[in-house]
Amino acid sequence: MLETWQPNIYVFASLSAVVSSFAIAAFVYLRAHEAPTAKPFIFFSVCAGLWCLFPTFSSLPFSNSSILILARASYIPSGLAIASFLHLAFAITSDERTVLRRWCLGVAYSLGALFGLLAFSPWLIVDLIQFAPHFAVIGGPAYHWLVAFYVLADSYGVMIAIRNLQRSSPAKQNQLRYFVLASVILAFSPGLHFAGFYLGSEPFPHDFLVPVFVGLVGYAIVRHHLLDVTVVIKRSLVYSILVACITATYLVAVLVMEKWFQGFFGYRSFVATAVVAFLVAIFFNPLRDLIQTLVDRALFKATPAELAAQREQLLVEIQKSDQMKAVGTLAAGLAHEIKNPLASIKTFTEHLDSRYDDPAFRQKFRKIVGGEVERINLIVQQLLEFAKPVPPKLAPVDIPQLVDETLDFMNSELMAHHVEVQRCYAGRATILADSQQLKQVFLNLVLNSLQAMNGNGRLRVSTAVKGSELELTMADNGSGIAAEDLPKVFEPFFTTKTNGTGLGLAVVQGIMKEHGGRIDVESQLGQGTVVKLRLPIAT
Repeated sequence: MLETWQPNIYVFASLSAVVSSFAIAAFVYLRAHEAPTAKPFIFFSVCAGLWCLFPTFSSLPFSNSSILILARASYIPSGLAIASFLHLAFAITSDERTVLRRWCLGVAYSLGALFGLLAFSPWLIVDLIQFAPHFAVIGGPAYHWLVAFYVLADSYGVMIAIRNLQRSSPAKQNQLRYFVLASVILAFSPGLHFAGFYLGSEPFPHDFLVPVFVGLVGYAIVRHHLLDVTVVIKRSLVYSILVACITATYLVAVLVMEKWFQGFFGYRSFVATAVVAFLVAIFFNPLRDLIQTLVDRALFKATPAELAAQREQLLVEIQKSDQMKAVGTLAAGLAHEIKNPLASIKTFTEHLDSRYDDPAFRQKFRKIVGGEVERINLIVQQLLEFAKPVPPKLAPVDIPQLVDETLDFMNSELMAHHVEVQRCYAGRATILADSQQLKQVFLNLVLNSLQAMNGNGRLRVSTAVKGSELELTMADNGSGIAAEDLPKVFEPFFTTKTNGTGLGLAVVQGIMKEHGGRIDVESQLGQGTVVKLRLPIAT
C-alpha cells in the first residue's frame, strides 16, 4: 500500500496532457461543434485525455491491485483514440465520404471498441511493473495488436494529409501542414510509451508532448481556421495574457535567485534581496518586448507599427481606386450629356449652307446653337466645380443674411412662378465659411425647389441652433422625389429632370464637405422635399 500521494514528473506530464486535451475539446465544441471536422477532433481529444490519466493513478495512495484496475480503465478509450485520429485525418482532407474510407473507419472503430472491451482482461494488460516512482503496464497478446493498430492508423492518417497537400488550396495547405506537424509530434507520445514497454526500460514522461500538440492545433485554429473554427483574437487580450505570464516568470525568478544567493553566500538581507529583484527586472522589459514581437508576427503577421503602415498604404490604394472610379463615372456622364447638344449643333451646321439665306433659319440657328453651347459650358463648369473644388476662403458669415441675399437675387423668378417664401430665423450663430460658395449652394437648392413646385408653391426657409451646429432647412411642397431615387440624388449626372445635368446636388454636397458640414434630403413623392444643411458653429 502506498502511504502518501507522491506527485512527480510523470504526474505533471499526465495532468498537463489531460487538462490541455479537455480544454481544446471544450473550446472547439463551444465554437463549432456542428462542423464535420470538429466532431472527430472532440472525440479524439477526450479519448486521448482519458488515456493519459494512468500516470496520475500510479501516484495515488492505492494498493497495487487498485492501481492495476485504474490502469486498465485508462486503456478503455485507447483504441477509440486511435480510430478517431484516423477519422480526423479523413475529415480534414474531406476523404471520409468515399466507400473505401467509410469501410476503413468502420473497421477502425470496431477494433477500437474491441480493445476497449479487452482492457480488463489479461489479453491486453497482464500486470504492472514499478519503476519508482512510476508504474508501467505489462501487456498481453492483444497489446501487440494495439501497437500495430496505432502504427498503421497514425501512419495512414499522416500519409493522407501529406498526399492532399499538393492538390489543396493555399489556405487548406496551411491547415494540413500544421495538422501533419502536430500529428508527428503527438505520435511520439504513445510511441515512446510503447518503446519503453518493448525495451523493458523506465518509461519517458511522454505525456508532455500532448500539450505541444494542443498548442499547435490551437495556433492553427486561430491563424488558419483549422477544424472550420473562426476565432477573432483581440490584441489587448493577447498582450494582457503575455504580460501576466512574464510577470509570473519574473516573480518566480526573483524567488529562485534569492534562495540561490542565500544558499551560496549565506546572507539574509532585505537590501540584497532588493538588489536581486532589480537585476532580474533589468531583463523584464527586453524579454517582454521580444516575446511581444514574436507574438505579433506569429498571430497578427506584423507588429503594430507595421500594421499601421500597411493600413495607411491600403487607404491610399482605396482612395486611388475611388478616384479612378469617379473619373470613369464622370467621363461616361459627360459624354452622355454633351452628346445631345453636339447632335443639335451638327444638324444645324449641316443645313447652314443650303438655308443660310432663310432669315427664320438663321434666327433659329442662333437661338438653338447658342443655347446648346451655353448648356455644354454649364456642364463643363459644374463638372470642374465637382471634380476639382476650389478650397473655401473661410471668413465669419451670417447664414440668414446670405439666404436673404440669395432669395432677393431670385425674387423675380420666385414672383414669376407665384412661389410664397416663408422665413423663420430662430437660430443665429457665426459660421466660418466661403460666402460665395454657400450662395452657390443656396442658389442650387432654390432652383431645385422652383423646378419641383412648377408654380403656386410654398418655400419655407428656417434656421436653428442644434448643439455645436447651425441647421438650415429648406422645405417645399413640390412634386417630391421617389423613394427609389432618393439614395441617388447626390450621384453625378443622376437627374429626373428633362433639362437637368445631374451635377447640382453633387456640387452642393462637395461644398458642404469642404466646410465640414452635412446635407440630408427627405422627400415623399407628391408631398414635397425637405433639405437640411448642418454647418459647424465657429468657436
